[in-house]
Amino acid sequence: MTVVKGRTSPDEQKAYQDGAYRHGYAGSVAIPRVDLWIAAFLGLRRQDSAVGGVADPSSLGMSPVFAFLCSCALVVAALAANASRLGEGWAVPTFYCAIAVIFLPAAARIIHPRASRLERLALIVIVTSALFVVRVIRAPVAFIDHDEFLHWATVNDILEAGRLFLPNPLLPVSPLYPGLELITSALVNLSGLSVFAAGLIVLATARMMLMLALFLLFEKITDSARIASIACLIYMGSSTFLLFDVHYSYESLAIPMLAAVLLASESRRMEPSDAAGWPTVVATVVLILALAATHHLTSYFCTALLCGTAVMECLRQGASAMQKRRAILLASIAVIAPVAWSKIVGNPTGSYILPVLEGGIHEVAQLVSSSTSTRKLFVSDTGALAPAWQRYLTMAGVALICLGLLTGFLRSLVFNGQHRNASILWPPTRWRLWRSSLLQILVLVTLAYPVSIIFRLTRSGWEIGNRIGSLSFLGVAIVVAVAVAAFWHGTSRGWLRATALAAAATTVLIAGVISSEGPRILVPAGYEVSADSSSIEPMGISAASWTRRWLGGQHFAADRINRLLLSTYGRQRVSTTLESGQDTSMAITAADLGPMERKLLIDSGVGFVMVDLRLTTGLPGVGVYFDGGAQDRNHTVPLQSSSLLKFNSEPDVDRTFDNGFMVIFDVGRLGKARQPAVPGKRTGEPVQSLERTDGDLQ
Repeated sequence: MTVVKGRTSPDEQKAYQDGAYRHGYAGSVAIPRVDLWIAAFLGLRRQDSAVGGVADPSSLGMSPVFAFLCSCALVVAALAANASRLGEGWAVPTFYCAIAVIFLPAAARIIHPRASRLERLALIVIVTSALFVVRVIRAPVAFIDHDEFLHWATVNDILEAGRLFLPNPLLPVSPLYPGLELITSALVNLSGLSVFAAGLIVLATARMMLMLALFLLFEKITDSARIASIACLIYMGSSTFLLFDVHYSYESLAIPMLAAVLLASESRRMEPSDAAGWPTVVATVVLILALAATHHLTSYFCTALLCGTAVMECLRQGASAMQKRRAILLASIAVIAPVAWSKIVGNPTGSYILPVLEGGIHEVAQLVSSSTSTRKLFVSDTGALAPAWQRYLTMAGVALICLGLLTGFLRSLVFNGQHRNASILWPPTRWRLWRSSLLQILVLVTLAYPVSIIFRLTRSGWEIGNRIGSLSFLGVAIVVAVAVAAFWHGTSRGWLRATALAAAATTVLIAGVISSEGPRILVPAGYEVSADSSSIEPMGISAASWTRRWLGGQHFAADRINRLLLSTYGRQRVSTTLESGQDTSMAITAADLGPMERKLLIDSGVGFVMVDLRLTTGLPGVGVYFDGGAQDRNHTVPLQSSSLLKFNSEPDVDRTFDNGFMVIFDVGRLGKARQPAVPGKRTGEPVQSLERTDGDLQ
């Protein structure tokens, strides 16, 4: 008798045994079928029995217990965040452990087939809420991240002027896509809340809408609540999920809107009759138009998904003529909407997206040709090496995602087929027999994930890889979820395998957070040079607020961090290369105020220059001090204080403010004819206080 090792059916075993006897093999021999192992590993045959659940669909199960565990973990996270502000070294590892405690037990329960649909949905809501509270714990009283200040300035303009499309020099494209700012300003006017409080409410609602929409979407295209819930877990492993996509930024609202568009379009396809689907089509069109006015890149990605779905729907065997027409209609509107909006508002996205894209592609090409060195992994721009545990977890997370894609790519295509126990490769007549055209496209979207990893190896392309990775995770989530349910966990009913898979999913989550935030996930005890959230502190806020009180609205030149504070807390106009094309940092960092530096300040219309002497204490944490020009990216030593204070020796420059570390110079008289000084009359009024702050570096 022949014993064949591998996952084979009884018929295949018998056929192989008959072949062995015909070739003269007798007795008991062990013949490993490598091809059958490979077929089982890659998922060339469909196994529906391994993906379903077995519990009562109406039971909440253990979700209340997990809610209590999450609340305890949030207390630990809050203690760790406070300890970080006190300079404790154990704060960051403890904070990551709290995130793992929130995620891991719920993930084990969701992966196990005994959880009901209602319990899975409740656990997704609990974990989503807890992870959003983690974001609030990190920044509980104000915005601290770079992109949040850009959109905060736009909201302030809308609230003060009562109209849209006012220029924002920090990010000129922000006022042209005001979806997030419109909702926030409306809530501020209706409730009287601050912009920060209203923004948190909008972000929390958007985050909950995202996860519910993804769960329902994945459930529709897979017809499995278990796969849908696992896919939601995997999606949380995206590098942008925990913090970046809940920053006060237009992408944080656009991603949930994208999920709603895909859910509405798939609900339309699932309608039993052609006439019943038109209200859903109208709702989908409205969402597409709203998305086009909220975020450009997400709108373009939505266009690509809907166009690909329309192509697949036209190729799908069994699709009705009405289904094809509706798919083409939605794809056409998805193409027209962002183009029309760009023409209406005069979209300048190409002026800042294309240079970044070209730079990233150029560095990738040099990387492939080995003509340049790559970005040093796990090494910051200041030369600091990430801790070993962060490096190993990040690499393990990427490896686990790649393994999941390897075992889930073909398996997802087979799972999407209309025939049970069917092979994807034969016969060819089955290639066009799939249930969901959107699922086919999402599987293909996963091919962008390796591309994002390559971009992350370059300096200019890191941000491109980060954005591509977050969008490609819509496909990565569903593909890895199919692999987990149908292969890695299979028909097991024990808790050991579910817990091991939950630990792997937790590794992916932590790895994504590390790759995005790393050691700067918490606010440190002291000021860090040009490190975005780690550079936002009371001294800079106080100086910016002073300018609003005593100087009114002026035109400032400043470094990257103080420019954000001046624009929001100070309500000043700031000079940026994005708006004017003039790099005023060259005049600030130059050793002398020569004719070229004078002309640069005069042509930029700058009236005041703020210099921060703390920039001389270290290299920039994000790689640049100012706008990130070619000169600004080549710093090997900190800036010199003599260069920043050169304005002291200029007779046409006045020293307006000085708190010991931050100095404001009035350069408005540069290039103007000097007027003889006329002494003023004494009025006996006291001199206005400059409100000098403490000079402590912290």
